[in-house]
Amino acid sequence: MLTSWTAISTNTSIDDMKFDTPSMVLQTAAVPSSGNGSLDYAWSEAFLTWLPTDKLTTFFVVLHFAEIEEAMPNNNLREFYIYANGELVFKDPVLLDTYLSTSYAYFTQTGATQYSISLRSSARATLPPILNALELYTVLRATWLPTDDIDGTPVTPKNSAVPEAGNELNFDKRKFTFAELKLVTNNFSDQIGDGGFGKVLKGRLENGVKVAVKLRTESSSQGIQHFQNEVETLSRVHHKNLVSLIGYCKDGDCIALVYEYIEEGNLENFLRGRTHSLGWKQRLQIAYESGQGLEYLHKMCKPPLIHRDIKTSNILLTSNFEAKVSDFGLVQTCSGTHVSTQMVRGTPGYVDPYYAVNLQLTVKSDVYSFGIVLLEIITGKSPILQGPEEGLPLTEFVQQELSKGNIESILDPNIGGQYNLNSIWKVADLALRCTDLQPTKRPDMRAVVAELKESLDLEISTNETGNTNSIGNAICSGNIEATQTGGMRVSDYGPSVR
Repeated sequence: MLTSWTAISTNTSIDDMKFDTPSMVLQTAAVPSSGNGSLDYAWSEAFLTWLPTDKLTTFFVVLHFAEIEEAMPNNNLREFYIYANGELVFKDPVLLDTYLSTSYAYFTQTGATQYSISLRSSARATLPPILNALELYTVLRATWLPTDDIDGTPVTPKNSAVPEAGNELNFDKRKFTFAELKLVTNNFSDQIGDGGFGKVLKGRLENGVKVAVKLRTESSSQGIQHFQNEVETLSRVHHKNLVSLIGYCKDGDCIALVYEYIEEGNLENFLRGRTHSLGWKQRLQIAYESGQGLEYLHKMCKPPLIHRDIKTSNILLTSNFEAKVSDFGLVQTCSGTHVSTQMVRGTPGYVDPYYAVNLQLTVKSDVYSFGIVLLEIITGKSPILQGPEEGLPLTEFVQQELSKGNIESILDPNIGGQYNLNSIWKVADLALRCTDLQPTKRPDMRAVVAELKESLDLEISTNETGNTNSIGNAICSGNIEATQTGGMRVSDYGPSVR
């Protein structure tokens, strides 16, 4: 807790570009009540009852600072050092020299049962230290279950137990009764969709928060394992680009999942013209954000998680068109190079051909599916084409057209507006590398996200400078060549506009 402090505040909005800290958090701060040069905070493991007691904990400390005193006297300076358990953390002090300027510090602490942080003014400072927010994190090991089952479904070690169908589920999410679910959904009256699991209903909690309820039907192709897999996964993963699970219901014959309500539905509806069209920048932003969610599953979860069903209908869009990956019923842990399975799971058109033939699932299987999503974002077409090219895979269609050097022939006509053709070329090239028939030649999701960020920055820069090209007045040249493994790449990068 803080000792001997006074609260100060401002009504002016503050923008923190590093951590996206909410402005209302930075608008309040603590300063020493005595006006001296020290602000102290202390905590003890004994008060944190949720921590394991068998070993010392490593804490990750994040401090946020913002100068909110507008009428700073002339020649006054706010500068201070950070000490942890009496030791200097950084040799350089924190300096807030202008109104609304921000700063931050993060470091780790371990090896003790009691901790203290002290902010002490430098010798030349004339104003006391200030602290706007403090975050304290610790790592709790996720109990991901390894697999030795032939179909790749998670199983526990021999001395543990998975909940059997019909048994009680012990997850850190709210458990709804059938009666509660009936109230939440107004007697299951407002159906907003239908999927493999069953009906999707709109509901509202007691506090007014809107939710989406997936209610399993008897005809559902997805069983209790799918349900348990989804609840377990979403109880342990947390990322802004992954949909949030609020709770679940397993009451008699009623099996349901309760999610945050995502206002705009899924990406597929926008790409198929069922709702209004999306511009290129908006599509690129959605690709980048959904890629971040997938990167989190592959890189930040230990062991890595393979989604297994990445597709445009599983990318949901909020009212601000922020992308969130959904549907975790087929998620698979992957402790080694691959998981051997007995059967192929996923959606036709999105399934990795290497996985389909060899029954070896890897994180690169998700990369393939994401590459198909990128091609859909560019073309607006289904993974398996309809109409004159019916049955032709989208990858082959794009390869054939790009081999002619004309990207305009594959562009979704609903994109419209202004865009940078070089940005589209870059994403097309990335998509074709993601769908290479050899998994080892596909980029990983970290590289995919980095390239999407470059393309997005290029598009944003183009919009700001006004140097854009529309379909009607741009001619692109790019040397497209086929790879030996069936993929395509753009040589002499990038394409030029003449």
